Amino acid sequence: MRSRVPNALLLASWLCAPGAAAAPMLDQLVLARDVICSFHKSGPSSLVDRAPQRADDLMVIIEGIGVDPGSASVISSRSVGPKPARVYAPDTRVHFVEDVNDSVIVTTMLDCETWNDRGEARKCTRYGAVVTWHFDRSVHVDPDRSFLALPGNSYAGHCEPWNLE
Repeated sequence: MRSRVPNALLLASWLCAPGAAAAPMLDQLVLARDVICSFHKSGPSSLVDRAPQRADDLMVIIEGIGVDPGSASVISSRSVGPKPARVYAPDTRVHFVEDVNDSVIVTTMLDCETWNDRGEARKCTRYGAVVTWHFDRSVHVDPDRSFLALPGNSYAGHCEPWNLE
């Protein structure tokens, strides 16, 4: 069984570390336009649960970043079809927020983990990211504060540009 402790520690370090500046990260995401993300459950887990775990629990595709300022579409392996999302890049992170009835699903880009320095411009080829589903609708007013107030029981993973060229 894969230990959940390192995943929880990794998520905690991401949440507590100062974030990268959101504007340059958003610029990189706009260049990518579409990203594909893979996530696994993180946070507290039962020691009794010894069933084999799949590598990924959730896949998310975010499309049309930067096509319409402040919006994108999100496709999830947990739902059918694309859903509209608002894009926020206040200070430190980039947040994609989907409204679902009285709750929100927030995909947050934490930082760029891998850069491609070949070619004319430096490009991010892998982002650290988390997905949370919660009822704190203040995410539309102050997404960074809302993000920092959440418990560490989200999905952690990575996003990569759909087209790396």
